[in-house]
Amino acid sequence: MDTSLLKSAIPRPVRNKLITGKWFLSRLPYALQYQVSLLQEAPVEIQIELLPAPKQPLIFWTKLENIKLHGSLAYPPHGRLCMGGDWDLTQVYPLPSIFESVPKGTKKWDIHETVRAMFLEGQHYSETPQYELMISAIKQRVSPPPQGCRSIEEVEKYFERLIAAYKSMHRKGYLTQKEQGKSSISEMRLHVTREGKLCLGTGGNHRVRLAELLGVKWVPFLLRGVHPLWVKQLCRTSSLPPHTALSAWLRTEFHSTRP
Repeated sequence: MDTSLLKSAIPRPVRNKLITGKWFLSRLPYALQYQVSLLQEAPVEIQIELLPAPKQPLIFWTKLENIKLHGSLAYPPHGRLCMGGDWDLTQVYPLPSIFESVPKGTKKWDIHETVRAMFLEGQHYSETPQYELMISAIKQRVSPPPQGCRSIEEVEKYFERLIAAYKSMHRKGYLTQKEQGKSSISEMRLHVTREGKLCLGTGGNHRVRLAELLGVKWVPFLLRGVHPLWVKQLCRTSSLPPHTALSAWLRTEFHSTRP
C-alpha cells in the first residue's frame, strides 16, 4: 500500500494529533525511568541519559545569526532528548552564508547552491544541482527516495512547494509550521553541542537559507537533541536536576513566543 496515499486521506488536523500523540507515547518509558532515577538519586550521568523529551513539541525562537553550525545528524532514541558521542566534533560544519557560493563537496552544497541559483540568480529549478541529483536518484531507484519523491512529477511538485514557501516568507515573514496548519514536529530542528552552540540538523536546511536571503531576523525551532556534556555543565553550574537546569537555560537563552 502507498503510505503517501493513506496519509493524504487523513485530514491534516487529525494527522497532526496522531503525530503529537506518537511523540507523547514514545517519551513515556523514559519519563518513568527518569523519575525513578531522581528518586533513587542516581548519578547525574544516568539521569541525563534518561532525560525524556518534553510532553509535546516545544517551539522556541532564536536569532538567525545564532545558528552557525549544520550537519546531517541522527536523532536521540525516540522519546529521549540527549545523545552522546562525538557527533558535535566529527559531523558538524560551519553554516555558510547564502550570499557566498560553496564548492561541490561542501556539506549540503547541493541545497545551498540550489537556493542561490533559484532565488538569487533567477535560474529555473531544473538547472539546479539538487534537481539533477534527485532525478538521478529516482532513475537509479535509490531508497529511500529523495525528499520522498518517487517520480519526476513529484520532484517538480517538490520544487513548486519550495517556490511557494519562498513567496510566502517574502510576503508574510517566517510562519511557524502550526501557523501553516502543520505539525510542530516539522519545525526547523536544532541540536545543542557540548559547548552550548546551536547546530542545524536534517530539518530546515532550505528554510534557514531562505530566511537569511529574505532578511529574517528571528526563526522558530524544535530542540531535537542535546549533548549530555552540555546538560551536565548546566547541572553543575545551577545545582539543579537535568530537566530543571535545561529548562531554565532554554527560557533564559530563547523566546517561547515570536519576539
